[in-house]
Amino acid sequence: MTETVDLVRAFYAALARGDVPGLLGLLHPDLEWTEAEGFPYFSGTWRRPADVLERLIQPLMRDWDNFSAVAEDFIAEGDRVVSLGAYAGTSKQTGKAMRAAFAHVWRVADGTLRRFDMYTDTLLVDRALRP
Repeated sequence: MTETVDLVRAFYAALARGDVPGLLGLLHPDLEWTEAEGFPYFSGTWRRPADVLERLIQPLMRDWDNFSAVAEDFIAEGDRVVSLGAYAGTSKQTGKAMRAAFAHVWRVADGTLRRFDMYTDTLLVDRALRP
């Protein structure tokens, strides 16, 4: 189980460093990535690491100053890891700060991150983006 948690931790570390190639390299080529419905970047389930880049990472970089996703607790069983933490950032458009707790459910396969499901209070994120 340590290996699965280490893989998830590596994702958050790459995100914190702004290491986009490193982050994408952790994702399974046959990915299932689902943002919480109501999240500004939700558009169903994405199937390719390139979708995560184009539909999430690039928009986050475009829309937020100091955006972060910091996981503090990890619960693992078999190929599943649940990470608990918080998003934070300041909307570039409105100047409003945001902090929203999250739960992420990850599935690991073939030494990569195969599935991601996000749970968060999307209203907190939306409020920061709206004037």
